[in-house]
Amino acid sequence: MVEASDPGAAVATTRRRRGSVLEQAIHAAVLDLVIEQGAAGVTMEAVAARAATSKPVLYRRWADRAALLRETLVPLAMDAIPHTDTGSYRGDMLAILRGWADFFASPHGAVGVAIVGAMPQDPELAAAFRDGVIAWRKEAMAETLTRAIDRGEVRPDVPFEVARELGQAVLWHRFLVTGDPITDDLVTHIVDEILIPYAGA
Repeated sequence: MVEASDPGAAVATTRRRRGSVLEQAIHAAVLDLVIEQGAAGVTMEAVAARAATSKPVLYRRWADRAALLRETLVPLAMDAIPHTDTGSYRGDMLAILRGWADFFASPHGAVGVAIVGAMPQDPELAAAFRDGVIAWRKEAMAETLTRAIDRGEVRPDVPFEVARELGQAVLWHRFLVTGDPITDDLVTHIVDEILIPYAGA
């Protein structure tokens, strides 16, 4: 009988990984590489090695590096940033901005720094981030604003392109540029003194 500590048993276990278990290991490898080496460190070879799998396994699931990055980053953003209906525009925006604040304060905040910093030199990464995370956030914010308009909380002619970015832009600027603290008082101030006056009906 082979003991659990036998290296051969560990290799066999790794080789038997299938489905969601393997995909989770691959996505975790992508995030680890981004944090440790920056976005440039995320290659199909590096991910395969970190996840203890092979490049053919990766290519059977994802057409290229951009697709792998996109499918790793979007669920991360969806888990971190609330996008459900709280019943009010104020409640929705407080939840969203608090989600961003918590994300920036978490270990995954380093992922955001690495991605944004690498985007100008990495077209594949930029496309994955914009087509995945940013596209999803735009859609989610459009739904938030539409609900608020239907409830009579937001004016129907509000410029979506500006309203959906105002609060998040302040937090991203602090996180990436100034390094100033992102507090819950700041989040509340942005919602009550900037977003609601700007978009309010």
